[in-house]
Parts: sequence; structure tokens; C-alpha cells
Amino acid sequence: MKTRIFDRYGRVAAIDHKYTGEEPKWDNCASWDGEKFMKERSRMFNFYNYYCASKDLFDDLLTWMGNNSYTKAQVKSVKQEGERAVSFTSLKIARAMNLGMVATHEGSLAYSEVRPGILCTEAHDDSVVLKSEINRAIKAASNRIKMKAIVDDGVTKQVSPLERLSNKVNNSIIAELELMIDSKGWTESQTKVQELNLISLLKANSIPLKGLQEVYTWLRKYEESLDGALNKTNEFDIEGWAFCSKPAIKNRLKAIKGMIDQLDRYSSANKKTRAPRKKKEKSAALQTKKLQYQESDDDFGVRSISPLSLPGARVFLAFNTKYRKLQVYISDSPFTVKGTSLLGWNEEKSFSLTLRKPEDLLPIAVNKTEKQFMKAVDALSTKRGKVNGRMNKDTILLRTL
Repeated sequence: MKTRIFDRYGRVAAIDHKYTGEEPKWDNCASWDGEKFMKERSRMFNFYNYYCASKDLFDDLLTWMGNNSYTKAQVKSVKQEGERAVSFTSLKIARAMNLGMVATHEGSLAYSEVRPGILCTEAHDDSVVLKSEINRAIKAASNRIKMKAIVDDGVTKQVSPLERLSNKVNNSIIAELELMIDSKGWTESQTKVQELNLISLLKANSIPLKGLQEVYTWLRKYEESLDGALNKTNEFDIEGWAFCSKPAIKNRLKAIKGMIDQLDRYSSANKKTRAPRKKKEKSAALQTKKLQYQESDDDFGVRSISPLSLPGARVFLAFNTKYRKLQVYISDSPFTVKGTSLLGWNEEKSFSLTLRKPEDLLPIAVNKTEKQFMKAVDALSTKRGKVNGRMNKDTILLRTL
């Protein structure tokens, strides 16, 4: 069992020094040639990964901040965030720099150029890595403070729902992911690593879809880092994952992609399908505003009913006084009116008749029941024609049933 402790001099007690060597020393490292510096730097990452956890090196980050122009307030804010607020790689770099490793070495570029498959356009500057991680932790601490209710002149100002959601996601999901990364399996295993069951976590904490973006960002950051190490496109990533063999990096990349897939499935399963917006039905007055019809006809002794009765009816009788055509509209659902046309009638059931003796049938159409009217119509030998639903100035609106 590996013991991750410091000896009485504050050095890492390298109990397996026969295999790992002692903790790297950086005396006069600026004068070393590039190959020696970069190899020792790479060994440093493996050494601390073997003996230490994030919590063991967190004080080194705070010490580095205190020695590099950060205020006491900023150091305190990062301390309150804890070791999970920064990457394990940055903590290793902080300790190495505290022990004398220079932030950048003039020979690092030349060393990188002779290594196959590595794209490197400028020399390393480890202080940039540290500052980036620290600034991210300071920002997180600032956001956390803003999430708390602020009392001003006795009035409590509540935090926004998005801020509360961000806080919830960080405490329930991101924190678990950070624990996973620092776990023994992820820091030591050279074979398959266990991915987190994010779907169960998200369900247990009732995380809505809006809260997934921060989790996606966290996972994709590690996906990009592992991909950079696997394909040898980023020197920082290569050295950050130097403790892993190529298969181990592939296994970790597979696990990260598996968790991204979990987020996709959770998002798809919880995406609300918006119901089609129900079209607001116009009032009868608006529907019939432009309807053309004939008010009355003295020759046939008929008068139009109010057009407002047409929308919503299922049987409608109309009479064209010019051509003596009786139009019978039958519908399975309520009629609607648009412009000068009647809509919604059944083409198979509806029909028209040319009346030879309008004076005989019109009184029945206006005064008798629907059954009596249909019986009278069926008794006629006149051939039935089609209707088109259009009304005009020669149309009498006889009746709705």
C-alpha cells in the first residue's frame, strides 16, 4: 500500500525510491540542458502522481500564490474552494516551482522539436498554467459568494434561479466528478476505469436540462486533454497524463465519452415536446364579416337568417334565387366561415338541387323538421349536383339545423 506522507523535512517520503527515485530537486535547473530539464519535469509528474493526492499538494498552491503577487483575500478564497477547484496537474507544478523549478526553460522548445508527433510552437511557461487554474478558482469563489443572499438596508435580495442551479450542479455533480478523477482507480489504474453513473446522479438531484451545460463543459475539458495526450498534439497534456500508458489514456477517454453520451440520453429523455399551439378560433362576427348574401327575396317569399348562426352549425340550407338552386350542406363537425365561403362540410353528404317548383319545397325547408325536409327531398326525381360552399349576393341563408 502506498503511503502519501511527507518526512520531517517536508519532502515526500519516497518509500519506493528504488523504482521512482527521490523527489525531484531543482537546484540550478535553469543551467541544465533542455533534455535533462524536460525529462526531470516529466518524472516529476509521475512521481507526485505515485505518492500524492490533491489534498497533499494543495498547500503548495497557496504558498505559490502568496509568493506571486496574489492578495491574502484571493489566497483565502481559493483555500475556501479547496483542492477540487484546480487540477491535480497544476498542484504538481506549484510544488515543483516552490522547490526551485523554473517556470520556463529556454531548451524546452528545442527538446520538443526533436520528439516525433508533438506540435509545439513555443517554450513552456508553467506559471501560465497555474495562473489560469487559480483565476478559475477565484472566479468560482466569487460566484459562490454572489449566490448567497445579500442583505442591504435590511432587505434580503434573493439570488437568481440560474445561480442557485449552478450552485446545485457544482455541489452535487461536478464535486462527484472531481472525486472520481482523484480516486485511486483513475490515478493508478492502467486498465479499464469506472465511469460515473451520471443519469442516476442527475435524477437523484432533479437536475433540469439547463443545468447540463456546466457538466458538458467539465467533461469536454478532460476529453480534449486526454485527446491531446493520446494524439501527442499538446505537450502539457502529454506530461499531465504521463503516468498513464496509451491503453490507459484510451480507457479514460472512453469513460469520458461514455459520460457525455449519458448526458445526451438524459437530455433526450427529459426534453419536453411542446404541444402544437391551438389556433384561436375567431368569433362568429369576425368569421362572417365579409360574407356575401341576399337579405330577402319577395318573389320567393324568403328571408335570410342571421349569418352569425352559421359558425358551429352542422346542417345549413341555402337558396340561390338567380338559378333556383337549393344547397344542402351537411358536416360531421361544426362549420366555419372564411371570407365568402363556408368551410368544413362533407363533400359526399352535401348536395344541391335545381327546384322546378320552389314554392312547394321552400316552405318545408324553412318550417319543417330535418327528417320531414329530407323525406320531401328524397321524393323528388331531380338529379342532385355538387356544392362549392361559396355564397354571393344572390344567396338566401335559409336555415341552420
